[in-house]
Amino acid sequence: MKPSEIRKSFLQFFEERDHRLVPSSPVVPQNDPTLLFTNAGMNQFKDLLLGNEERDYKRAANSQKCIRAGGKHNDLDEVGKDGRHLTFFEMLGNWSFGDYYKKKAIEWAWEYVLEVLELDRDRLYVTIYLDDDESYQIWTEHIGVDPERVLRLGEDENFWAMGPTGPCGPCTEIHYDLHPEQGEFTFTEDYDEDRINEIWNLVFMEFDRDEDGNFNPLPLKSVDTGMGLERVAMLKAGRDNVFHTNLFTPIFRKLFELVGDDVDRDLDAFYESDNFTDYAVIADHIRTVTFAICDGAQFSNEGRGYVLRRVLRRAVRHGRNLGLTEPFMHRLAMTVVDHYGDIYPELQATGEQAAELIRLDEERFFRNLDRGLELFEDAAERAEAEDRSELSGEEVFQLHATFGFPPDLTEIMAEERGMTIDWEDYETRWQEHRETSRGKDLHADATGVGDWDTIHEGTSDTFLGYDRLEHTTRLNKIRHLDGDDYQLLLAETPFYAESGGQVGDRGTIEAVDGDLTFEVTDTQKSPIGIVHQATLTSGTADGDVLEGEFRAAVDRRHRQKTAANHTATHLLHAALREDISDSIFQAGSLVAPDRLRFDFRHGEALSDEELHRLEGRVNDRIRQRHDVVVEADVDRDRAVDEMGAMAIFGEKYGDSVRVVQIPGESVELCGGTHVDNTGDIAAFRITSESSVGAGIRRIEAVTEEEAFATFDRERRELERLAELFKTDVTNLRDRAESVLEERKELEREVDRLSQKLADRGAKEMLDDAPTVDGITVIAKVVDVSDRDQMLAYADKLRSQLGDQKAAILLGAEIDGKAALACLLTDSVFKEHKIKAGDLINAVASHVDGRGGGRPTLAQAGGANPDGLGNAIAAFEDALKDAL
Repeated sequence: MKPSEIRKSFLQFFEERDHRLVPSSPVVPQNDPTLLFTNAGMNQFKDLLLGNEERDYKRAANSQKCIRAGGKHNDLDEVGKDGRHLTFFEMLGNWSFGDYYKKKAIEWAWEYVLEVLELDRDRLYVTIYLDDDESYQIWTEHIGVDPERVLRLGEDENFWAMGPTGPCGPCTEIHYDLHPEQGEFTFTEDYDEDRINEIWNLVFMEFDRDEDGNFNPLPLKSVDTGMGLERVAMLKAGRDNVFHTNLFTPIFRKLFELVGDDVDRDLDAFYESDNFTDYAVIADHIRTVTFAICDGAQFSNEGRGYVLRRVLRRAVRHGRNLGLTEPFMHRLAMTVVDHYGDIYPELQATGEQAAELIRLDEERFFRNLDRGLELFEDAAERAEAEDRSELSGEEVFQLHATFGFPPDLTEIMAEERGMTIDWEDYETRWQEHRETSRGKDLHADATGVGDWDTIHEGTSDTFLGYDRLEHTTRLNKIRHLDGDDYQLLLAETPFYAESGGQVGDRGTIEAVDGDLTFEVTDTQKSPIGIVHQATLTSGTADGDVLEGEFRAAVDRRHRQKTAANHTATHLLHAALREDISDSIFQAGSLVAPDRLRFDFRHGEALSDEELHRLEGRVNDRIRQRHDVVVEADVDRDRAVDEMGAMAIFGEKYGDSVRVVQIPGESVELCGGTHVDNTGDIAAFRITSESSVGAGIRRIEAVTEEEAFATFDRERRELERLAELFKTDVTNLRDRAESVLEERKELEREVDRLSQKLADRGAKEMLDDAPTVDGITVIAKVVDVSDRDQMLAYADKLRSQLGDQKAAILLGAEIDGKAALACLLTDSVFKEHKIKAGDLINAVASHVDGRGGGRPTLAQAGGANPDGLGNAIAAFEDALKDAL
């Protein structure tokens, strides 16, 4: 069976048994801060398992895209070391939500394995959780598996959890003997995993583990199974390595082309080649990066984006082992898109953009790769010369922070030289670096988990705010935080909780009978309902008054301004796709009452003309006063396929969705609040356009009264500028251009004078220069205003030296800091193997700095300009030491 046939047979098998076929969720988790990536099929059903969500089916099946790199489930370091582990894989799974349980789940799994996959029963083994007697009885008595083939294991092996908190429970696993020819064996807990390979895990979800590690019973018992498509494909192909299946063949063939090899080379011989591991790591990693970027992930230096960057750069390094010296991963990305696009159409929709983002980040790393490899070799050679078998944390940190070398990549390179890393020192330095630069923690705790006082029982997630801004309700729960700060849960609420980039509502909650008033400062979603962050402004939050009715009132002006900005983002998105590129997709947003922020995927900055055109188009649609039409509870397939609604990749959508239309302009799936008519936005003004990451652009804008205020500020600023230039606003541009031309002419004159001074200064330096072993040594502090002038001195010296061998060090104080430049003639580098970077670092300590550069030209900077004289004086001795 081909992998595509296995996938199809699995889904068909369970569809015939009344399971709803559910699309794969994105590999970027939504509304779940406990996960870096979707690591199992059950992630999208977490709320269902917890009893926080209801759907119109109790049985489901799908093929889920999964990534296990970083976090609790992390296979990144294992890829390439054996034939089993992958960072990206497809999980075939079936679920029961309070319907069938252990007996039926085990029966169907066994039936599929034997009758559909036609695996040899004599090669199958089973593991169960230690005290799961029910599963043991089903396997041995009902299914008829030999008890000697059923093994009880502990929590590490047969108790499954999605993460540190959340749904969990005991599991039973089906294993397959890859090598029966090795003879009989006893199935014990120290079995050989390279021979006995897990293929299917059946998890029986019974508990919800909280932050304190307590196991609380779930509202219903559920079944969650997962079988790796790649491993099953391996078995059906008669292989013992997942990379030996045709799931990876298209990537390998493309790599053969890129390295200049025969694209039709014999694969069996290839599998045994010395560099097969390099190919395998690249093939795995490009699937991970491509799927993640297509699902909305971005490269960054924190959290999920940092893990993706590590994955990409590990692959690049393995590519260097194959002789690939230019960016190549983005070309492989399109192979992944072509291979999987029919199964996962989101790849076709965003594949080209994903490839471009990969190319941009890859190019950035390639620019530093050679220098990083060179510095690693220097550090390794220095350690060996000092009889050290360990790289210092400082050396590893500098490779990471300056040249983007992930520490695990440095570790692999160190291991190849028989060296280790001082991880404690590295972690200390990296943590200090993170504390000074990091933003919001990706794994911040979800609001709403802790000790609450229950006033009334019942759910607290009913939102009524689309239709009303005031509502009388009851208080279900209250939690005192500190001072006058509280958190409140209402039975129903008109307050919009922050979601989809739109900030939460503000307003008041006050007792209908009694003196008790809260000012709501924010509204957030949490696992237990909609949480109102509130400050007590009147009365006391205790006693009988808490049991009475409360009037919840949203701040109307706050909501109105926020709604105007939200509708404006839809108009902006439509304008970008219409006027700039139809390949543009949203990559993030912020909708607040005072501003909006829209991030989108695009490889280059927008021109002033393009921004002007966008702003004009949005304002034109505002003046046309289009009605904003909202339709709720629309079938998702109808919304996308028939209505043409745009789904934002990375957002989580249910089977029923809310569609926001601006007829003739925009149709989007959106749960936010909007104005009734585009005319309510009044005006739109772009305030900035910038880059927020490789291939990600950001537009910030304002609407309504903020837009008019911006126009007024800009007008007054123009008037002040006109006054400074002694003209009026009408003639301001002409006057400014005239002044700038005068300035340029003055700068040209300064440059001419600087060149004359450099000529004269260079000649004086040569006249007094000493020699060391036939090398002319020039070391001097020069009076310059910038580094360009200092390098001009160096160029003049080189031109006047002709064919002489020379070593030059120039120093200067520029903007209150020390600047050094070291230049060697080619003959010094080639004959004596001396590098400018080594010389400059030998003296840079005098100015509290470090430097680097090419072998014949290096620069350094330092915080201590008072040390320039000592650095210049030490240069001749540094050259002698190098010789």
